Amino acid sequence: MKGCIPLLASLAVIIFGTLAHAVEILGTPQVQATATGAVITWKTDVECGTRLNYGLNAAQLNHKAEGPVAREHQVTLGGLTPGTTYHFSAGSARTRLATGSFSTIGAAPAAAPPPSIVRRVLDVLTPDPKPAPAAAPAAAPPSRVTWANVATLQDHFDRHGKDFASQSPDDYAAQAWRFLQRARAESLPMKLDATDGTLRVFDPKTRAFAAYNGAGRTKTFFKPESPGYWQRQPGRPVKPAELRFSSR
Repeated sequence: MKGCIPLLASLAVIIFGTLAHAVEILGTPQVQATATGAVITWKTDVECGTRLNYGLNAAQLNHKAEGPVAREHQVTLGGLTPGTTYHFSAGSARTRLATGSFSTIGAAPAAAPPPSIVRRVLDVLTPDPKPAPAAAPAAAPPSRVTWANVATLQDHFDRHGKDFASQSPDDYAAQAWRFLQRARAESLPMKLDATDGTLRVFDPKTRAFAAYNGAGRTKTFFKPESPGYWQRQPGRPVKPAELRFSSR
């Protein structure tokens, strides 16, 4: 039993000595840089993890790249800026084994020239321009002018006013008139029915539909529920430039 004690002690020294062995880097890290990337390699005397921290400031390596456990380590960096110097530390997740730096190929981005003295003086003397006020919506003519048959306006408002959050029959009629003005300005889809001169207009984004008589007065204004409603409407497609409203 006494003879076993020295043997156990020797084994413990060997085991703990092996565990306590510090990882060492063999040589210095090698860098192959391009304009926007770099490949960095290094070797260690035993297998360990692979980690590289890098950044533009040697005191702030805020980016990292990792690899597998190995003796021969390699990391590939991408998305770098041409003509720029990067600093790095190579090692494992727990140990920093070496530090270094490299520069990517190419010219660094040109810095914007500082403003001239004249420009700075003008900036002080000239206040920032105020944004142009938003254009006020066009004021619609009275309903008796824009609606084809005023006697039907209340009925149309009761049935379709909620489609446009209209506040009153007059507001509903004004929205229908403005819809026609916008349709002409934005070239919304239009169909002209040659049988009675009805102009039909549709906005695919809002699903708003309106019909106007030959004088440009509203006959109806609503949002159809059927997806194919517009395709079923009669008339030939027309452009705003082709419209000629009568004075009646």
